[in-house]
Amino acid sequence: MSRRYLNLTPLPEALAAMRRAFPPSDHVETVPLCLAVGRVTAEPLYAEYSVPEVEIAKFDGYAVKSRDTPGAQDQRPLPLREYARINTGEILPPSFDAVVMVEDTWDDGGTPWIRKSAAPWQNVRHAGEDIRAGELALPKGHRIRPFDLGALATYGITRLAVRSVRIGIIPTGNDLVPLGVVPAPGQTIETNTLMAEAYLTRMGATCRRYEIVPDDPDLIRSALETALDANDLVILSAGSSAGSRDFSRDVVGALGEVIFHGIAVRPGKPVLLASVGGKPVLGMPGYPVAAQTILREVAGSLLAWWGLPALPEGELDVRLSRRLASDLGFDEFVPVSVGRVNGTCFATPHPRGGGIQMAVVRANGYIHIPAEREGFEAGEEVRVRLTVSPAEIACTLICVGVRDPTITELGNCLADAGYLLHCCKASTMGAVLALRAKTCHAASISLPETEAAWNDQVLRYLPGVDLLRVQVARTELGLASAGDLDAGNPASFRFINQPKGTAARVFLDAWLAREGIDAGIVTGYGHEVRTPAAVAAAVGNGFADAGVCPAAMAREAGLRFTPLGYETRYLLVRKELAADEGVASLVRAARSPEFEEHLRSREKCRAG
Repeated sequence: MSRRYLNLTPLPEALAAMRRAFPPSDHVETVPLCLAVGRVTAEPLYAEYSVPEVEIAKFDGYAVKSRDTPGAQDQRPLPLREYARINTGEILPPSFDAVVMVEDTWDDGGTPWIRKSAAPWQNVRHAGEDIRAGELALPKGHRIRPFDLGALATYGITRLAVRSVRIGIIPTGNDLVPLGVVPAPGQTIETNTLMAEAYLTRMGATCRRYEIVPDDPDLIRSALETALDANDLVILSAGSSAGSRDFSRDVVGALGEVIFHGIAVRPGKPVLLASVGGKPVLGMPGYPVAAQTILREVAGSLLAWWGLPALPEGELDVRLSRRLASDLGFDEFVPVSVGRVNGTCFATPHPRGGGIQMAVVRANGYIHIPAEREGFEAGEEVRVRLTVSPAEIACTLICVGVRDPTITELGNCLADAGYLLHCCKASTMGAVLALRAKTCHAASISLPETEAAWNDQVLRYLPGVDLLRVQVARTELGLASAGDLDAGNPASFRFINQPKGTAARVFLDAWLAREGIDAGIVTGYGHEVRTPAAVAAAVGNGFADAGVCPAAMAREAGLRFTPLGYETRYLLVRKELAADEGVASLVRAARSPEFEEHLRSREKCRAG
């Protein structure tokens, strides 16, 4: 029998229930100063002694009595009668109350002369000027920064009490292999606990990652009990959903009380929270992006409740480049790339899904769509929570459209010029419309080399727009098949197709027309996959008999190849943006011989 979530608790209610069940703890540990960066002070820190402890000189020069110096000028210098030679940081001798810098003196036969008078206590650091003994250096609840260490050491603080939260992180799953092991088909490298440890450690927790536990209730229970003995919080990675091998709920339910199973959040819906012996056990989804959401929104919220402040996030109000829909009743978190286009900051969404890790890697922020909203409209002002420094937005270029190795490698080359290229995936039509709406710096498009393609897919949607067009790649497309195709008997073979508007679809339709084959009688004509690699794989594994893909992919899969035509990829830029230094750098990089050579080198590496 399939199992369902107990409920889908709204995110605010889930966080409130979590706070009620697990009040803040007072766990404290003492650490040496050198290991304190990132930790949060559990007690206020007070200076052990004054800094400086006595009056000292600010600069090299002469200690003087200020009452002896009035009237000294460039044109009427005065000789010093009572003085003491002094260096920066040295104690001011008794009876002297000022320091004249050596630059304002000269020596004449062993007697120093001054050309400026000195006010009382000029160029002198008073005792306790920085801090006095017993004065507060840092308050309770302060996250120690690298530059805090020098000050604390100066004030005599060598060890300090910090808030202590110990977290055990247990990965579960028969399909998991540890880092460094090449996964076999059907296996996955275990990365969620690595990510969780890094994130929660930055918040000030102390984490321990345990060995991978197979999908066995008894083994999971044993690992959980061991971790609970040594930690304040235990996170079970994967196994929190409702599949036949998801045992987290049954195990924690047998040991304690389930507080909620499933929250109305995307990605991250199958999250589990239970109390076992008064300690929280968090069941985290296995999909990496879903796990990130739960780490940030749930685990991070619990740690903040326990006194470990949330990591600082910059926020920016920007315009949304295209409509973003969402279901009512779900808090949704969508990765976006933000860039400033012609003076206006736009956020362009990346693909959504709990398993699409590169969407998060490619993004520089995310949007929270509240549960009471059905999304946001194009052009609407939205708040983005940045995952990078705000300074990076100024050097970020947004390219919308086809994302393939040529575009990503172009971004790699552009990094040398100090710019970051974010490519947000869209169809050729979507890219052209983004260029028309002026929400991106550039568009990457793929067109079949036909007479009508440029006019029909580009110019008709950009009337009167002056464009810079840079060719970045040219690919031969054709029919890939495991054997010979009998065009006279189209019902005898099965096709795999790509979406309407793609070059593959254009060439397939033209081939069918030339052969006099009615697409309506072709088996599989309506079965679409989104990538050429998926076409090659479907033909290679026998799911289909034929499909259109690049020649290189057909060769790699050991398939027959019948040429149909060429597809060209272009980078398009509005000429009015070409004066922008970042856009100009992008165009120069795309046209450079170094970029062409780089692509050839990468192609040789892949072929080798």
